[in-house]
Amino acid sequence: MSPPVPVSSPEPVAVTLRGVSKSYAIWSNPSIQLLTSIGRRLGFRGNPREGRIFTAVQSMDLTIAPGECLGIVGRNGAGKSTLLQMIAGTLTPTTGAVEVNGRVAALLELGSGFNPAFTGRENVYLNATIHGMSRSQIDERFDQIVDYSGIREFIDQPVKTYSSGMTVRLAFAVCTQIDADVLIIDEALAVGDARFSLKCFATLNQFIQSGKTVIFVSHSTNAVKNLCNRAILLEKGELLMAGDPNDVVNIYSKLLASPEGIAAVREDITALNRPGRTATTPPAMVGEAEETTAATAAQEEAHHKQAVRLLVEERSHQQLTNKEYAYGGERGHIESVLLCNAQNEPRLDFEAGDTARLHMVCEAFQDVPRPIYAITLKDHRGQEVFGTNTYFRREEPTAVTAGQKVHVTMTLRLNLMPGVYFISLGWVELNEGEVDVVQRRYDVIRIEMSARDQAFGIAYCETTIEVDPI
Repeated sequence: MSPPVPVSSPEPVAVTLRGVSKSYAIWSNPSIQLLTSIGRRLGFRGNPREGRIFTAVQSMDLTIAPGECLGIVGRNGAGKSTLLQMIAGTLTPTTGAVEVNGRVAALLELGSGFNPAFTGRENVYLNATIHGMSRSQIDERFDQIVDYSGIREFIDQPVKTYSSGMTVRLAFAVCTQIDADVLIIDEALAVGDARFSLKCFATLNQFIQSGKTVIFVSHSTNAVKNLCNRAILLEKGELLMAGDPNDVVNIYSKLLASPEGIAAVREDITALNRPGRTATTPPAMVGEAEETTAATAAQEEAHHKQAVRLLVEERSHQQLTNKEYAYGGERGHIESVLLCNAQNEPRLDFEAGDTARLHMVCEAFQDVPRPIYAITLKDHRGQEVFGTNTYFRREEPTAVTAGQKVHVTMTLRLNLMPGVYFISLGWVELNEGEVDVVQRRYDVIRIEMSARDQAFGIAYCETTIEVDPI
């Protein structure tokens, strides 16, 4: 098995994929598979009806720059792990080429590269050697690896006696000392405790700032938005979208919620990729660079309205942002939103600790027997800083019948540090454990927070300090 080909380029490129695909033969009868594998020299080809070809990754083109952190999201079976293994060199593409500039360190799965019968010490030497370190280099850095892992008292015990958290601690600690140019992580950090996770993400940030490349797969969309500066969405081996992590995660959320699969997000992705247009900006509000006939323009506008279900006049509302992304709308829609201060005066700028009232009018096109109303606050990077809903609060709003409108008021204290934040809203229903989206509107309102006094951190906690003589 050949590793990815090192490549030198006049442009700074860490990883390049050109037309990369990976396919597997799947056989309904194991005996046919065996005969086909060993019988080709004898002229036996097998019955094609006995098997089929499964393509895990399809014709992918991708370029990753040094210093970039690329997040990869997608449902189980989307091809994420297969893609990472081809970049790491543990899988050979069926077609296409993978080119990597520099040394790769990969944490592809829990305990990857570890022998469970070996001790932690033995596995450090084994794993680091596999990654190209010499014995003297490992000797020099061994204490740093063990100290970083925090499991020194168990380092001479067999890895099979370790918990999953201990195993990933040791594996990640080895990765930090490899001097890799490209670091690949596949969901492994999800098993670590909160304190170690913070330590890992701080290390990854230092790695990126030093000009190295990180490729990060996680089902935690918050982690992707917080760490990555670009993200891609995979579905059934296809690269559906690449771009801003917040936009990619929004599309991924709709994909997860829709029974229509890829078809549900195609037009949204096209709208997001169109110059000068967001996923919810009506075509009439953006100047088109190219000339189109009246019929073409009308058809495009109709398709767009159907995809996002927002009225044109809503976009002219002074409180709505041009970053909004919405989906749903078949059973009902969030007709209007208005953010006010404690005195119910429309407002978009607040001081830390102020009270805000959000008014949301929802109209049902069909009956919604068990409605849930939700709000989320995100920072400028898309990181969720707070979210709640009526279900979490154990509230049971009354059913909404077809044709009925309801006025929802959410009152909250904005204990936020200075900066720009976005409000997202949701109207859903929980049916037999499954979330049925009525409508979600992401990043619908942009607010600016100013400081009440000097402080630091991520949240504003109003504080009184008293000093009394003893």
